[in-house]
Amino acid sequence: MKKYILIVALFIFSNLSYSSVVVINGLTHIYSGNSGDQMRGEIILLNTSNEEQRVSFDLKDAIFSCTGSRIFTNEQTHHQSSLEWFDGSLMDKILDPKEKYVYRFAITIPKDKALKGSYWTSLMIDVEKPIKKDKISKNIGLDTKVRYAIGLLTNVNSLDEVSLDFQKMDLDKSGNNKKLKVKLTNQNLFIEGVKLSLEIYDSNGKNILETATARNMVFPGFCKDYNFDISSLPKGNYECLLVADSRNQFLGTNISLTIE
Repeated sequence: MKKYILIVALFIFSNLSYSSVVVINGLTHIYSGNSGDQMRGEIILLNTSNEEQRVSFDLKDAIFSCTGSRIFTNEQTHHQSSLEWFDGSLMDKILDPKEKYVYRFAITIPKDKALKGSYWTSLMIDVEKPIKKDKISKNIGLDTKVRYAIGLLTNVNSLDEVSLDFQKMDLDKSGNNKKLKVKLTNQNLFIEGVKLSLEIYDSNGKNILETATARNMVFPGFCKDYNFDISSLPKGNYECLLVADSRNQFLGTNISLTIE
């Protein structure tokens, strides 16, 4: 039985210290071009161990959903897939001890002037040599392996205006912890890097809390969940200002919040 540790950036922006092979130039690669353009890219791998390591390369589509988890698959596709635009060797490679290896590829946008928006695929890199072996029975072993999912994102033709929508907001109370949960939808054709900021004011109009999220990618037509920790707020009525920031364009909304 094999257990995979999947490292993604979409798409964990840092490498795992226990992996013998690390990606040293990022797990998300973003390109921009026009119809017919070709972009060249590279993934830089480093074997940090004193042993040979085998890595393999494969392509998969990343399927997003507002109601479920993202999946990587060869069995489904979507209309924003750039899998067919990819030109690179999908092969096995043996890395020598301490070897740095540059994997090169190209992405060619079709000569279709009607193309517009963000397109994406995922380059999967499997480190084939187990980094850990657990014996779960006399005859069955469990191999733990590392798999990187490299997001290859391509913006085609000119960007549209930012179009975001606060789809849903809920107060989640679990024990002493309180969270404001926000579901944001991207109504644009392009991937947006969105950061949310929250300002909370008490009944006297005093600003008692300011907090912000990390900037996360929200894919076209899909949602992203953001959480604010508001456990420090006592019972009471509050007025809030929620602001989404993408490409220095801002969308704000007012929220009335009651904590009982």
